[in-house]
Amino acid sequence: MSMWEIDVLLKKSIEFVKDSNLDNHTKKNILWNLESIPTLYEFDAGNFKKTELDKDFKYQKLTIYKIAEIITITSNKIGIKDLTYDWSAFLLNFWQEYFSDSFKLEDVKSTYLLKMKEKFIALNFETYQPIHTTLTIYKNGNEWFSSEQNELIKWYCG
Repeated sequence: MSMWEIDVLLKKSIEFVKDSNLDNHTKKNILWNLESIPTLYEFDAGNFKKTELDKDFKYQKLTIYKIAEIITITSNKIGIKDLTYDWSAFLLNFWQEYFSDSFKLEDVKSTYLLKMKEKFIALNFETYQPIHTTLTIYKNGNEWFSSEQNELIKWYCG
């Protein structure tokens, strides 16, 4: 099953990072990490043109949460809130299936998502139209999610 919505999120993020005022070292690392997400987490996504690798550059592997944090904080500084919503939905809605083996719930809450949560809560998303239903945040949880995942979502939105 093609996950075109993840592809759209990654493309939007890649374009944002390329156009951002982040330093070139940070840009290269984030772009390389963004482009590696489909392979690393086995998403059927990644239908985008990849950045050419710099043979003389030592890339640093970042967690998916660190990538999301950098993108959302940077985009918030210039008033782009859709990336905050989309990345939040991606991390919350796909946590159980794709990220729970690598990231424990309490670590995700106490370490990785605190800054993003602050930014998310401060923004108004009432009129925002998510990319797809799989990237919609259900503030009271969802019947298809585990109790742990629903707890994570309620904590994040509360």
